[in-house]
Amino acid sequence: MLKVRAVLVLNGSLKKSKEEYSRIIEGKNVRYIAADGGAALLEELGHYPDVIIGDFDSLTEEQFQFFQKKGSEIIRYPQEKDETDGELALKYCKEKGWKEIIIIGFEGGRLDQQLTNIFLLEYAYKNGIKALFKEPGLEMGLVDRKKVFLRKKGAIISLIPLDEVVKGVSISGCRYSLNSDLLFRYKSRGISNIIEQEKAIITVDQGLLLYIIYY
Repeated sequence: MLKVRAVLVLNGSLKKSKEEYSRIIEGKNVRYIAADGGAALLEELGHYPDVIIGDFDSLTEEQFQFFQKKGSEIIRYPQEKDETDGELALKYCKEKGWKEIIIIGFEGGRLDQQLTNIFLLEYAYKNGIKALFKEPGLEMGLVDRKKVFLRKKGAIISLIPLDEVVKGVSISGCRYSLNSDLLFRYKSRGISNIIEQEKAIITVDQGLLLYIIYY
């Protein structure tokens, strides 16, 4: 049986061409999940969501009816709720047992919404899901023990602690190396490194790092 790979589309904006996004979101046995207005972004990319989840404050009634006719499953929540549509969509993926999720459409909108979207990576991690934010030329994910980057020579990479202190951080294959060092959340030491080799490795002894890579 093929492993399901879920693509979750948030209600943000698309920064590049349809062709560039196609290389990220298309593949075998892919399930497309839209968080509310993310359904419209997915349609722009030539796909219809298998499931739309949210309070539907970002889709018009005409759009709602359109996606229903296209066969999208609709899971509606009240506007007064304790979770964002993105969190509810990740919860749905967890209940389905899907362990690998690519998330697009997180950029755009209010800053608080963007920050909340980024921290959904930790929600996924704590629920046993490997989630990545991806846009053409941009990737965000977490490092809890070890992360290897291949064929990213020349890319800019930043490491941001999600804990107050992340211990035993080692970096190889980049311009600025570390060897079992500390990174503090309130200090900017991990920002704007450059990958200089075909293989770069980041390891952590204790704590959680957010990595952001521009390539």
